[in-house]
Amino acid sequence: MFDSGLGGLSVYTALRAAMPDADIVYAADTARMPYGDRALEQVETFARQMIGTLRRHAPSLLVIACGTSCSAFAASGFQTGLPTLAIVDCGVAAAAAASAHGRIGVIATAATIGSGIFQRELARTRPRAVVTSVAAPKLVPLVEAGAWDSQAAATAVDEYCNPLIAASCDTVVLGCTHYPHLRPWFARSLGQDVSLVDPAQACASAAAHMLADATPAGGSLTVLVSGDRDVFARRAYELSGVKPTTIEQVDFSREVEKPEHSHR
Repeated sequence: MFDSGLGGLSVYTALRAAMPDADIVYAADTARMPYGDRALEQVETFARQMIGTLRRHAPSLLVIACGTSCSAFAASGFQTGLPTLAIVDCGVAAAAAASAHGRIGVIATAATIGSGIFQRELARTRPRAVVTSVAAPKLVPLVEAGAWDSQAAATAVDEYCNPLIAASCDTVVLGCTHYPHLRPWFARSLGQDVSLVDPAQACASAAAHMLADATPAGGSLTVLVSGDRDVFARRAYELSGVKPTTIEQVDFSREVEKPEHSHR
């Protein structure tokens, strides 16, 4: 699995709960995050470098735990060539099923919202839905800085929820894996009548189904991080109580993709 940073922990914890015996390798590109303000072409390059690194671990399943990377791949037509679950697909399916009245809000990074991926896929899955999309560029940096419980986070979430409230959304999908770490603020802002969709839960269920016949492993977590190892380890524990079995610093930019790994 891979993400730009700590956001993927929301997916990791769901995967671990569903598959306690799985060995999970988590690539986190903290040296180059946030992705949400970058051009999709650049995000695709970064994501493909991480996938190249993860291939060395011979994954049974690849989880793209980064909405912006999903957006980049959808825009270019890139295919991983591996059994893959994309977090956006999981979020779309879950939101379409959860919405009682078809008034769905999507909150995600600027790049993801700009790509239109959620809007297109929701229109395909639930054609009559009214979709309200909000770009939330302040949220990923707040989570990565360890400020998920801060007043600044509460204020930013309130700001981004205003258009969703005005649109009378009955369901809101947290379209970036960093955002479930701010769930208490979203719940406070939106109120109990709005269903909050964390795509990680649908992703974990799908992964467990796909790997139902796999041989149990040891339940290890290997983290490959491009930024500071100690900072990631400390914040991962503070945020989710996660302690990697192994954590390595990796320069993903050194990954040179082999021709046979280029799938379109």
